[in-house]
Amino acid sequence: MLVRICTFALIINISLNTTKAQIPLVINEFMASNSSTEPDPQDEYDDWIEIYNYGTIPVDMSGMYLTDDLTNPTRWQFPVSTTIPAGSYIIVWADGDTTDPGLHANFKLSADGEEIGLFDIDGITLIDSIIFGEQTGDISYGRFPDATGNWYLFATPTPGEEN
Repeated sequence: MLVRICTFALIINISLNTTKAQIPLVINEFMASNSSTEPDPQDEYDDWIEIYNYGTIPVDMSGMYLTDDLTNPTRWQFPVSTTIPAGSYIIVWADGDTTDPGLHANFKLSADGEEIGLFDIDGITLIDSIIFGEQTGDISYGRFPDATGNWYLFATPTPGEEN
Protein backbone atom coordinates (compact mmCIF):
# COMPACT_ATOMS: atom_id res chain seq x y z
CA MET A 1 0.00 0.00 0.00
CA LEU A 2 2.81 2.43 0.83
CA VAL A 3 4.41 1.86 -2.56
CA ARG A 4 1.18 2.68 -4.36
CA ILE A 5 0.72 5.90 -2.40
CA CYS A 6 4.29 6.99 -3.10
CA THR A 7 3.94 6.15 -6.77
CA PHE A 8 0.69 8.11 -6.98
CA ALA A 9 2.29 11.12 -5.27
CA LEU A 10 5.25 10.95 -7.63
CA ILE A 11 2.97 10.92 -10.67
CA ILE A 12 1.06 13.97 -9.40
CA ASN A 13 4.29 15.82 -8.70
CA ILE A 14 5.70 15.07 -12.14
CA SER A 15 2.40 16.07 -13.74
CA LEU A 16 2.35 19.43 -11.94
CA ASN A 17 5.96 20.17 -12.79
CA THR A 18 5.52 19.50 -16.49
CA THR A 19 2.60 21.95 -16.76
CA LYS A 20 4.46 24.91 -15.28
CA ALA A 21 4.62 27.95 -17.51
CA GLN A 22 7.97 29.25 -18.70
CA ILE A 23 7.35 32.77 -17.39
CA PRO A 24 10.20 34.30 -15.33
CA LEU A 25 8.10 34.91 -12.21
CA VAL A 26 8.32 33.26 -8.79
CA ILE A 27 6.69 33.53 -5.43
CA ASN A 28 9.85 34.73 -3.74
CA GLU A 29 8.89 35.58 -0.16
CA PHE A 30 5.75 35.87 1.96
CA MET A 31 4.55 36.59 5.46
CA ALA A 32 1.44 34.84 6.75
CA SER A 33 1.34 36.54 10.15
CA ASN A 34 2.31 40.21 9.96
CA SER A 35 1.49 42.04 13.18
CA SER A 36 4.25 44.67 13.33
CA THR A 37 6.79 44.20 10.53
CA GLU A 38 5.63 45.80 7.28
CA PRO A 39 2.56 48.04 6.96
CA ASP A 40 0.58 48.22 3.73
CA PRO A 41 -0.12 51.63 2.09
CA GLN A 42 -3.14 52.01 4.41
CA ASP A 43 -0.78 51.60 7.41
CA GLU A 44 -2.27 48.20 8.33
CA TYR A 45 -0.16 45.15 9.15
CA ASP A 46 -1.49 42.54 6.75
CA ASP A 47 -0.15 39.34 5.22
CA TRP A 48 1.84 39.82 2.03
CA ILE A 49 3.25 37.90 -0.92
CA GLU A 50 6.26 39.00 -2.92
CA ILE A 51 6.49 38.11 -6.63
CA TYR A 52 9.89 38.43 -8.32
CA ASN A 53 10.61 38.82 -12.04
CA TYR A 54 13.98 37.15 -12.52
CA GLY A 55 13.88 37.73 -16.28
CA THR A 56 15.51 40.33 -18.47
CA ILE A 57 12.31 41.98 -19.76
CA PRO A 58 9.18 43.34 -18.05
CA VAL A 59 6.28 40.91 -17.57
CA ASP A 60 2.67 42.04 -17.97
CA MET A 61 0.79 40.29 -15.16
CA SER A 62 -2.61 41.64 -16.22
CA GLY A 63 -5.11 38.80 -15.96
CA MET A 64 -2.81 36.36 -14.12
CA TYR A 65 -4.11 34.79 -10.93
CA LEU A 66 -2.95 34.40 -7.34
CA THR A 67 -4.59 31.98 -4.93
CA ASP A 68 -4.27 30.43 -1.49
CA ASP A 69 -6.04 27.28 -2.71
CA LEU A 70 -4.48 25.36 -5.61
CA THR A 71 -7.85 23.75 -6.34
CA ASN A 72 -9.26 27.26 -6.94
CA PRO A 73 -6.60 28.81 -9.21
CA THR A 74 -8.69 31.83 -10.25
CA ARG A 75 -9.31 33.11 -6.72
CA TRP A 76 -7.85 36.60 -7.31
CA GLN A 77 -6.93 38.20 -10.64
CA PHE A 78 -4.21 40.79 -11.17
CA PRO A 79 -5.73 44.01 -12.49
CA VAL A 80 -5.12 45.39 -15.96
CA SER A 81 -1.82 47.28 -16.33
CA THR A 82 -0.01 45.29 -13.64
CA THR A 83 3.53 45.07 -14.97
CA ILE A 84 6.62 43.95 -13.12
CA PRO A 85 9.92 45.27 -14.51
CA ALA A 86 12.85 42.93 -15.14
CA GLY A 87 14.73 42.08 -11.95
CA SER A 88 12.02 43.68 -9.81
CA TYR A 89 9.53 42.73 -7.13
CA ILE A 90 5.88 43.46 -6.43
CA ILE A 91 4.01 42.99 -3.18
CA VAL A 92 0.44 41.72 -3.04
CA TRP A 93 -1.32 42.31 0.26
CA ALA A 94 -3.28 39.21 1.26
CA ASP A 95 -5.83 41.04 3.36
CA GLY A 96 -9.22 40.84 1.65
CA ASP A 97 -9.29 44.64 1.29
CA THR A 98 -9.90 44.65 -2.48
CA THR A 99 -11.33 48.17 -2.49
CA ASP A 100 -8.09 49.65 -1.13
CA PRO A 101 -5.69 51.19 -3.68
CA GLY A 102 -2.81 48.96 -4.71
CA LEU A 103 -2.62 45.19 -5.03
CA HIS A 104 -4.89 43.68 -2.38
CA ALA A 105 -5.98 40.06 -2.86
CA ASN A 106 -9.42 38.87 -1.82
CA PHE A 107 -7.97 36.33 0.61
CA LYS A 108 -5.78 36.19 3.70
CA LEU A 109 -3.01 33.71 4.41
CA SER A 110 -3.30 31.26 7.28
CA ALA A 111 -0.46 31.20 9.78
CA ASP A 112 -1.44 27.57 10.42
CA GLY A 113 -0.14 26.71 6.94
CA GLU A 114 -1.62 26.47 3.49
CA GLU A 115 -0.58 27.09 -0.11
CA ILE A 116 0.04 29.94 -2.53
CA GLY A 117 -0.19 29.58 -6.29
CA LEU A 118 0.54 31.91 -9.19
CA PHE A 119 -1.31 30.98 -12.40
CA ASP A 120 -1.14 32.25 -15.96
CA ILE A 121 -4.06 34.12 -17.57
CA ASP A 122 -5.76 30.88 -18.66
CA GLY A 123 -6.36 30.05 -14.97
CA ILE A 124 -4.91 26.57 -15.54
CA THR A 125 -1.19 26.90 -16.20
CA LEU A 126 0.80 27.00 -12.98
CA ILE A 127 3.68 29.48 -12.93
CA ASP A 128 4.85 28.84 -9.35
CA SER A 129 3.52 27.55 -6.03
CA ILE A 130 4.49 26.87 -2.45
CA ILE A 131 2.81 24.70 0.17
CA PHE A 132 3.87 25.79 3.63
CA GLY A 133 3.39 24.72 7.21
CA GLU A 134 2.77 26.71 10.37
CA GLN A 135 4.31 30.19 10.34
CA THR A 136 5.65 32.33 13.19
CA GLY A 137 4.46 35.91 13.61
CA ASP A 138 6.57 38.59 11.90
CA ILE A 139 8.92 36.01 10.37
CA SER A 140 8.84 35.73 6.58
CA TYR A 141 9.54 32.67 4.47
CA GLY A 142 11.52 33.19 1.29
CA ARG A 143 13.97 31.91 -1.27
CA PHE A 144 17.69 32.46 -0.94
CA PRO A 145 19.13 33.35 -3.30
CA ASP A 146 16.19 35.00 -5.01
CA ALA A 147 14.20 32.95 -7.54
CA THR A 148 16.25 29.77 -7.44
CA GLY A 149 17.30 29.10 -3.90
CA ASN A 150 15.93 26.99 -1.09
CA TRP A 151 13.23 28.33 1.24
CA TYR A 152 14.35 29.87 4.55
CA LEU A 153 12.78 31.71 7.48
CA PHE A 154 13.82 35.38 7.66
CA ALA A 155 13.83 37.14 11.03
CA THR A 156 14.47 40.31 9.02
CA PRO A 157 11.97 40.19 6.15
CA THR A 158 12.84 41.89 2.86
CA PRO A 159 9.56 42.64 1.05
CA GLY A 160 10.24 44.28 -2.31
CA GLU A 161 13.98 43.75 -1.96
CA GLU A 162 16.65 41.12 -2.55
CA ASN A 163 16.61 38.31 0.03
